Amino acid sequence: MPFEFDEMELLLRAVWPANQRPNFWRNGKLSSAAFKDKNGLSVNRVYDQSLQESINFIRKTLTGVIVSLTVKDCNTVQAYVKYCPSSTNKYHSEIHGSKTEIMLSDTQALSLARKAILVFSPKAQC
Repeated sequence: MPFEFDEMELLLRAVWPANQRPNFWRNGKLSSAAFKDKNGLSVNRVYDQSLQESINFIRKTLTGVIVSLTVKDCNTVQAYVKYCPSSTNKYHSEIHGSKTEIMLSDTQALSLARKAILVFSPKAQC
């Protein structure tokens, strides 16, 4: 799998629901807190899978809702998308604040939270 990303490639993030992480949600919408992680914001790239295959893959190990962003959404806020495959997940990637800063800024996190699209909720298939 290439280390480069197409601008339109989808990135998926599992997010704890409001009953488990109330600070991730505000008035039923994702808050910037869901996009803050000092270790790098963990996401899965869709790459060669369908969206449904990607969702199913994530659901094997993670719970909660799943939201999507495009690489272009990240580029728009000058965030850096880094391919970080692991031995158990060849699709794992991270979103960083820049090439030199790991954590997203408050502005970047808020912008990405607003751009995120809900693609799976455990309550109902989207």
